[in-house]
Amino acid sequence: MQKKVLNKFLDNHKTKKNIYLLLFLLLLIIIVEYILSSALNRDDQLDDKIANHYLTDFTMTETNKKGEISWILDGKRLEKFPNSERSEVVSPSMKILSENDGYWIVTAKKALDPDSLFESVYLYGDVQFTKHDGLGSIEMDITTQSAVIYPKEEKVETDKFGVIKTPDSKTSGVGIIADIDNGYVKILSKAKRLSFDEDKVGQIQGDKLVYNMESKTWKVLKKSSNDALKIKERVKTILKTRTKK
Repeated sequence: MQKKVLNKFLDNHKTKKNIYLLLFLLLLIIIVEYILSSALNRDDQLDDKIANHYLTDFTMTETNKKGEISWILDGKRLEKFPNSERSEVVSPSMKILSENDGYWIVTAKKALDPDSLFESVYLYGDVQFTKHDGLGSIEMDITTQSAVIYPKEEKVETDKFGVIKTPDSKTSGVGIIADIDNGYVKILSKAKRLSFDEDKVGQIQGDKLVYNMESKTWKVLKKSSNDALKIKERVKTILKTRTKK
């Protein structure tokens, strides 16, 4: 009889213990869900113009399918923003290795990448693109106030005023497309070129000019295009990522 009472007591004790354990687990789940929900709500309430994650004095390296370096990006600060895929870089300096020959050095005050994939990057503030040959000599230097760069395509474009310097010339105009992969630089409007030889100074003016990077020659481009309008639209699309949807 005493044994039965003892067994019954132990069974009741185990049942209560299991109930307490289940209640504890249920309470733990509720607490975890509350914490996660609160964290998500806080993210939704964060100002999407203020970075919530960042790196300082960073270096990023991109490689191609062969494992070869495509570009190297250095900067003082890499910022990520809540409720957005975009990244912004303070004092970016990018070295893009050309598939053909040489490399580009790209610098600016700030950069905006709309999707953090670094496939199209909007640069602004003292933007400079310097093309070096395989030996490190400067072949071309482009300066402007803002531009979009496509590292994989080795392409740069701007709808702003810019200046292009080569060892023997200085060319300016409004709107520039530098397509390194296809070997040309195009000025879209108000183009003016000064060339410097040992004995004389030459000048070319035209609405549009194009520079052949292989022959290192400029010529007037008469064919009309809507390149400038397309660049403006692409810039607008990138800048929209700063606006909260």
